[in-house]
Parts: sequence; structure tokens; C-alpha cells
Amino acid sequence: MISVSESDTNSETINNIKMKKVFTLLMIMCVVGMIQAQDNDQMKTLFSRTNKSGHISHGGYGAFSVGYTQIDKQDAILVGGQFAWIANHSFALGLAGHGFFNNLDKNYNYDDPGSYSLAGGYGGLLLEPIIMPKSPVHISFPVLLGVGGVAATHRDKWDNYQNNNNYYYDNDVFLVFEPGIDIEFNIVKFFRVALGGSYRLTNGVDLRYKYIDDNNIEQQKIIAKDALDSFNLNLSLKFGWF
Repeated sequence: MISVSESDTNSETINNIKMKKVFTLLMIMCVVGMIQAQDNDQMKTLFSRTNKSGHISHGGYGAFSVGYTQIDKQDAILVGGQFAWIANHSFALGLAGHGFFNNLDKNYNYDDPGSYSLAGGYGGLLLEPIIMPKSPVHISFPVLLGVGGVAATHRDKWDNYQNNNNYYYDNDVFLVFEPGIDIEFNIVKFFRVALGGSYRLTNGVDLRYKYIDDNNIEQQKIIAKDALDSFNLNLSLKFGWF
């Protein structure tokens, strides 16, 4: 019985030694493979020198955009623009901005001092990876990081100056993060059209619209903290060197 146990122990020891040798060999092969890969294939980055002259390819564009969104759960218009530098046709870095207003519903009672609208804008840094940029139809992933401002005011404020004492506007500043996806169409070498969507995410707003009602009593409406968070649909016209 003792001899059998010793035999089993010796067999397990030999198997363990073999497994360690195999594992060590595999590790050595992996390390050698990685070293060879680094020697033979240089890692490619967004700013690698890939053109024929051995230099980074530079480009740039300016764009005008219009879009639809919802502000405070009401239909709103977006108008904006952006300017960006393009590296190696595949990554854009620049600035972008948008203005918005939701004073679109003409069925509101504009004589009601409690009828308000929101208007404002935001802008900041634009980061935009571009996938297969030389294809006639391709996609990009624009991301905007920035800051903005918004104001709550009476819907008829700009046309009705006689009742300005019945209400006042409130405003606030917010941070914004807006990732998106665009489908781009290469129309000609210097012109692209982009259709896309994005989601505007803010850190929240603190707005209180105060007004004097028909009984000469001050009232206020507290606007939702996430009133600016919403999906956007955009159409952009881009002109430049792509």
C-alpha cells in the first residue's frame, strides 16, 4: 500500500513539473511573439505618419447645423456651428456651439403672465472620430464637452413691453456633455452633408419663473432640473479640406 501511494505521489510530481515546463514555454513564446510584433509592426495612432510624404495629413472644416430637440418637454429649434482641425482624415478636434429656443407653440395665451419659454445656448470642445472617411457614405462620433446658459422669460416679452412689470426672467449656467453619431455623405471633395442624432446631458438647471397674476399676487413656477436633457436630430452642412 505504501509503495502504491509513493508511486502516485511521484507521478503527480512529474506531471506538475511537465505542466510548469509547458506553461513556461508558452510564456516565452508569447513574449517573443510580442517582441517580434513590436519590431515588425509599428503601433498606429490617430496622429501616425501615414501619408506618402511621411507627415501627418492636415485638414479642417467649418459647418452650419440646424436641428430639432425638446426643451422643457416642448418642441424646440437648434441652430449651431462648428470649426475643427482634421488629423489624417480620421479625427477632428475643434469647437462647436448651439443656440436653442422653445417658443414655437402659437396656441399659448400670450396675455397670460405665467406663460414662459426657455432660450439659451451652449458650446465647447469638439472631439470627433471619423470611421472610413474616404468612403462616399461613412459615420462619425462627435462628442461635445462644454458649458452653456439658459433663460426663462415670458413668451411675449420681446413684443409686449407694456407688461414687463408683471414678470421677470431668471437664468442659470450649466455644464453639458453631448455624445452623438452622424452619417456623412461626401458630396464633393470640399463639401459633406451629415445627418445625425445626439443626446444632451447637463448637470441640471435651477430656474424659477416669477410673475404677477391677474389678482396682483406674485406667483412662481419651478422649472424641472433636467429640462434641457433630451435627444437631438441634426442636419449639418460641412465645408473644408477633408
